Amino acid sequence: MSIMSDEIKSFSKVAVLYGGSSSEREISLITGKAVFESLQSKGLEVILVDTIDPFIEVLKTEKVTHAWIALHGSDGEDGKIQSILNMLKIKYTGSDPITCSITMNKYFTKTILKSNGFKTPEFMVVDSSTQYENIIKKLKEPFVLKQCSEGSSIGIYIIQSKEEYLQYFSEIEKSNDWIIAEQFMQGDEYTSTFLDGRALPIIKIQAKNHEFYDYDAKYLSDETKYICPCGLDAEIEMAINEECERAFNLFNIKGWGRLDFFLDQHNAPVILEINTVPGMTTHSLVPMSAKEAGIDFESLCFEILKSSD
Repeated sequence: MSIMSDEIKSFSKVAVLYGGSSSEREISLITGKAVFESLQSKGLEVILVDTIDPFIEVLKTEKVTHAWIALHGSDGEDGKIQSILNMLKIKYTGSDPITCSITMNKYFTKTILKSNGFKTPEFMVVDSSTQYENIIKKLKEPFVLKQCSEGSSIGIYIIQSKEEYLQYFSEIEKSNDWIIAEQFMQGDEYTSTFLDGRALPIIKIQAKNHEFYDYDAKYLSDETKYICPCGLDAEIEMAINEECERAFNLFNIKGWGRLDFFLDQHNAPVILEINTVPGMTTHSLVPMSAKEAGIDFESLCFEILKSSD
């Protein structure tokens, strides 16, 4: 995918927003640096802005016209940064504040999915008054305990007993976030990437030596296997991606995104969550899927930037 010089000229000055103060800061730093170098290599005027520091004045002083949001977690995916950029009249990559705030919240996302006919693992919100027996009555053992608004599989535990539940609930409760108990899904995880209104090739994830696709499996382990093409029959993959596209459109996802899911016995997606600012590290899934579709990393970064215009 070639980039025309007149396309580049349409972007006066681009700020890659990265870092921040969320629990996903380290991943964001890697994503931002990779995006910055990619856009710079194409001749764009780009600056790197770490939002852990005062950044609004920098955007004004530098007369930034477009922002490439490389902030993960609450810094970039809950709608706050998008609202600030709207007020500054700076165009930005990805979805709008409402979409981001909804999809960042797993309870909202799963409730909307379920009410619109999509499959998602059974779930319930739990608090200090919730009886363990009521959880396993609905979800059985083991089940998943997770924070409602975290990404990168941070704050997620597989619960095998009441003792584990009490231990990890007490730990997660300190985050001052809603807590969800969710049905544990067996099998390999899959992901569908969304770019420019269409789903790209599906990736199958095999998290070797991990109970599930956790933080270490995502970013640190060299043993996690990513299979793309995913090995599904072409017609089945097409049908799954059509369902994923319906889900992306339901939430009004703009520019790009990623949807994580399992498959049921009928090869229908059981949706875990939707990400509005997926990672762009060497272990990340969006570049991998794009590469399979014939889109190199530099072109991918620019295509995402173009969605901001």
